[in-house]
Amino acid sequence: MRRLLPFVLLLVLAIAIGVATVIEGRIGSEEAHRWVYGAWWFVGLWASMVMAACWHLFRRKMWKRPSALLLHASFVVILIGALITHLTSRRGLIHLREGEATRHYYEKTAREGVMLLKPLPFCLALDSFVVEYDDDGVTCSDYVSHVLLSDGDEKEYTTISMNNIGRSQGYRIYQNSYDDDEHGSLFSVSYDPWGTGVTYAGYMLLAISMMWNGFQREKRRDVVSWQSGANAKANTSSSGASWAFWIVGVLLASYMVVSIAFRPLMPVLRSPLLVIHVGVIMISYILLIVSMLKRSLLKPAVFFLAAGIFLGAMWANVSWGSYWSWDPKESWAIITLIVYSLPLHGESLPWLRSARHYRIYCALCLLCLLMTYFGVNYLLGGMHSYA
Repeated sequence: MRRLLPFVLLLVLAIAIGVATVIEGRIGSEEAHRWVYGAWWFVGLWASMVMAACWHLFRRKMWKRPSALLLHASFVVILIGALITHLTSRRGLIHLREGEATRHYYEKTAREGVMLLKPLPFCLALDSFVVEYDDDGVTCSDYVSHVLLSDGDEKEYTTISMNNIGRSQGYRIYQNSYDDDEHGSLFSVSYDPWGTGVTYAGYMLLAISMMWNGFQREKRRDVVSWQSGANAKANTSSSGASWAFWIVGVLLASYMVVSIAFRPLMPVLRSPLLVIHVGVIMISYILLIVSMLKRSLLKPAVFFLAAGIFLGAMWANVSWGSYWSWDPKESWAIITLIVYSLPLHGESLPWLRSARHYRIYCALCLLCLLMTYFGVNYLLGGMHSYA
């Protein structure tokens, strides 16, 4: 039972995250953060999972497999960074009309509707605000605030727009919204001096470890165990079904590409990261679908999904002021990553070594994938609803 504990805790986390998205869809994001994402028991559950996983890695002498050890260690670093952000970061809002200046921002409190006035170590002044449009004169291409950042004799004129943030003394300022008459701006303010750096270090370790693991050959005994009971006829049948799954995956990817190409893009989506982020995610979805019958594709599928998620987190940090906001699409992507990663631990989960059991499990995982791809947009909404 001890060897199963980290995996059981991972599944409990996935269930808790899924429940939180339902809470958010029904009664709002503040309640979801209050009862789940920001609750002490949720943080404790993550900590318990990390400790159980570290003990499991120690018992399995994972130091003999440095590439796998680094892969798991990168997730620990990412979670440590997230905890630091949770405990030490500050976020708030600033509303300015053209010609106004301030040295304060408003920070949300645990009490609904209550905002606290917090000081800034610099002065922020809004010189002008402009909504830029495409050639048709109708579609917005960007929201641009021309501001002055000053601290004593030091003054800096800069532009803050979607995907272009302002920085001063560790604070980051993001274009959030604007007044209806287009003569005022609403800015988001973020201060996270340590957590983001630690988390990004985890992302870097994750990228290195995935490339390291990707170049390694699977041990022959793992391949044999995965293919036990299979014969040439079954392999031929699986190959044909795999091609059918490839077609389904390509259709899903084409749907996403067409929906992006023929729909006017919101300013926040007008970033080079859109193609990279969506492309990597779509590759992962196709591989996940085909991996139901071709198990050798599961590892690259999970790696592509992890890469796509964390590329999206980096983009969100530039656009929304936070690399992780527990948006429903983010949450279900993490759920999908968790459930599909379990069959990669066949040595610890012998039940999943069987080809039959593996395919039954993947059929259930497919429900999570469909929820991430379609269900969130139609049932839950969130900041990704424009996609």
